[in-house]
Amino acid sequence: MHNLPDFMTLWDYQDPAASAEHFHALLPEARAADLQYELELLTQIARTHSLRRQFAEAHQLLDELEPRLTTATPRARLRALLERGRCFNSAGDKASAKPLFEQAWQLGLKQGEEFLAIDAAHMVAITAPLEEQSRWHQLAMTLAERSQDERARGWLPSLYNNQGWTLFELGRLAEARASQQKCVAWHEQHNNQAKAFIARWSLARLTRAQGLHEQAMGELKQLQADMPSASTPEDGYLFEELGENALALDDPATAEYFARAWFLLSQDGWLQANEAERLARLKRLAKL
Repeated sequence: MHNLPDFMTLWDYQDPAASAEHFHALLPEARAADLQYELELLTQIARTHSLRRQFAEAHQLLDELEPRLTTATPRARLRALLERGRCFNSAGDKASAKPLFEQAWQLGLKQGEEFLAIDAAHMVAITAPLEEQSRWHQLAMTLAERSQDERARGWLPSLYNNQGWTLFELGRLAEARASQQKCVAWHEQHNNQAKAFIARWSLARLTRAQGLHEQAMGELKQLQADMPSASTPEDGYLFEELGENALALDDPATAEYFARAWFLLSQDGWLQANEAERLARLKRLAKL
């Protein structure tokens, strides 16, 4: 066996170029030590390309390693399927991505690679039509909840959150709430107050969707009070929700909440590029 590091600990998904440098630096030692490790590392380099929207480079690298995949490198084959699928998905081609993720799910189950099988099911849900997504989330959750592998179980909060929002979109609000409550409980049990804050915000959003505006206001104001202990900076989405509920309740503080929401969220480049109407509405309701 080799003494090479777990390359997954070297990932910085916010900086794929830096991750690529780490992976390339490992390649010479990997080539000398372990074929499967080398091939798995190459799949992650391909992923750094797709995250930078360098899709041709990602596909080329996956094409080059494909002939080297054998029965002796089963996990590398599984990762290659995942990264090929992710490359298609990132390029907007869900139709090509979905069957690759479904293959990876079956292969992961067959190989007993629970962490990667859950990754595959999670990706199938991302590429599936809304009416299919909940079933795939549930398959992944069931596998994670039964697993003795801590890495596989580590998928659970993301899966609870994703299932919650899928059920929200399907109008199954009580089930969505139960899923988000599991997400909150996980983060609180693991003492991650910042992520618990986000999950609690999701619960308040569900409360509003159920028409329980006074209850939602109570949940949101408690969140606001808890921001310092959660080490959470002032949050525009929190103020947006306060504004929406205040609007429904004809609260005199409505414009104040929307003004704070607009000030914070209008600084977000993604929202500026993709949610101009939303920002314009916040500004209008803020009476600015």
